Amino acid sequence: MAGIIFSSCGQGVVEIGQNTYEPKIVIEGYLYPGQPVRNIRITRNIPLNAAADPSSIIVANADVKLTDLQTNKDYQLTFNVQKFSYEYSGNDLRIDYGNSYKLTVNAAIDGKSLSASSVTNVPNAGFKINSVLSELQPLYYRERDGNGNVKNFSITFSPSIGTNFYAFSIAAIDASDSTFIYNNAYVNVSHDDVTKNLDGYRYQLIWLQDINSFGSEIKYNLDWIHFWFYGKYRIIVYAGDDNYKNFVLTYKNVQEFDGNFHEPQMNMQGDGIGIFGSVVADTVYVSVKK
Repeated sequence: MAGIIFSSCGQGVVEIGQNTYEPKIVIEGYLYPGQPVRNIRITRNIPLNAAADPSSIIVANADVKLTDLQTNKDYQLTFNVQKFSYEYSGNDLRIDYGNSYKLTVNAAIDGKSLSASSVTNVPNAGFKINSVLSELQPLYYRERDGNGNVKNFSITFSPSIGTNFYAFSIAAIDASDSTFIYNNAYVNVSHDDVTKNLDGYRYQLIWLQDINSFGSEIKYNLDWIHFWFYGKYRIIVYAGDDNYKNFVLTYKNVQEFDGNFHEPQMNMQGDGIGIFGSVVADTVYVSVKK
């Protein structure tokens, strides 16, 4: 990651140059209980003032191992040239609820031997979406009930004991300029803005934190500000470990009010940056009628 030098506190003036750059192993990977280990992406950083060549940042010859910390057994991951990521091709590795796993990566970058590692603790079993079908029936945009109150899509779920962070990924499947809700209740949006920022409206991320994970059920109403299109939506709810939680909460908040910069919170040891975490996921679909 490129380093940053401040000329004075509070001014936000930054000097960036080659002398501040240090090569790092960049890790992006998640474990899902009951699923194969796939899509562990290993790349490298580049200086901030260098031209970005996507093919040059992929590290295809790294030594990548996953250790089951319950048995201390190592599993060698191999590079998939079609997916540009690392995976385990055997059938003797099981990612299980409540277990801990360590990812270790060794790679040579810019002539330097680098090493990075991270440990994830998989959330416990128990998380699942419990919403009955009637709660997820299609709704007209900001539909109202008999008392004039706006209805919301309501999702109820059983928590994972010990996990207090839940993220909601909301994706508009039918997103386009023709399905955008221009008469929305929040802001005026032009056709040009929708065209330029389609994915910004299509994909929404919200989260719940500090949840009482020892309750039997949690109910959450999704606000209409997260629905910008008519049509079908896919909603994935993730119960995330501490690595996932810390990264989601801090990856965008890298500048303080006084101008100072800092890295997001990353649970990495050695020469690594990025995220290695574990999540339990469940999915529902809803529709917004015109």
